[in-house]
Amino acid sequence: MKRNELIHRLLAECCEICETRTNLEVHHVRKLADLNRPGRRERPGWVHLMAMRRRKTLVICRRCHEDIHAGRPTAAPRK
Repeated sequence: MKRNELIHRLLAECCEICETRTNLEVHHVRKLADLNRPGRRERPGWVHLMAMRRRKTLVICRRCHEDIHAGRPTAAPRK
């Protein structure tokens, strides 16, 4: 049976930012266009990662998810 990419990323059980393997969650943005609004300050690394992959979701750990929503910097995303 074929599975979509998100399922494969969830089954990998690894944070896509810091590579932690516990407390995984999915971060979601409404539109990819929201990531590329002109006039915004420098985009964080997780935004570059989502734009590069052209994906509206990131499988990340709880700590990275809280950092994203609080506006704090996260670990440098792996490529």
